[in-house]
Amino acid sequence: MSKPYLFSPSEFAFGYSGCKRCYYDLKVNDVKINFGFPSIFSKIDSIQKKFYHNKPSKFLNSNRVPEGIIKTDYAKLHKSEVLYDHKDRAFQLRGKIDAYIDHKDFFSIIDFKVTNINEKKSLTYMTQLNSYAIMFEKPDQNYLKLDPVKNLGIFCFEPENLILKNTPALEMSTQYFEIKRNDDLYLKFITDVIDFLEGDIPGLNKECSLCNLKLQTFPN
Repeated sequence: MSKPYLFSPSEFAFGYSGCKRCYYDLKVNDVKINFGFPSIFSKIDSIQKKFYHNKPSKFLNSNRVPEGIIKTDYAKLHKSEVLYDHKDRAFQLRGKIDAYIDHKDFFSIIDFKVTNINEKKSLTYMTQLNSYAIMFEKPDQNYLKLDPVKNLGIFCFEPENLILKNTPALEMSTQYFEIKRNDDLYLKFITDVIDFLEGDIPGLNKECSLCNLKLQTFPN
């Protein structure tokens, strides 16, 4: 049996949905280019999680979230059991969540984002949130299980204003976007991704800065 494909939930929105050649090189040829991640976002993430941990779900400022308690202290890199696409090809999911909500009889998974998006753009993250749901309902051995996961959402923070109260403080507005769960559509998406990875290598994309760098470095 061949080794299962391993996917990170966050790689779909900005990997597969971005430059197809760069995504192919990453997954098939193991070509990794790390630009780093600004430390300020890690700091904001830490502050957000500390503030929202064990808060009631009403703190998300949305009437679309059922009553429950927000949990942000699960920092473990999570992994699903071996799953199968529509063509019976094995894959696993591995990644971290920002938060889940314990509703006693069911769960919600919430992703925090420091960005300004609208309802239409929030659909970009459907595959990421659906990955989280499946990953926690069907975990690998010795990982936390959340079952059933009935709700998925994105909680967005956007800087709005800088105020002075003894020291400067940054005010942020928040928005909550519900993400619909659709396991059949998700598995079709995974099947399409694996079809792509098992197909011919795509050409370099001249609109992609990384592909242009590859062209300059390896002109032949």
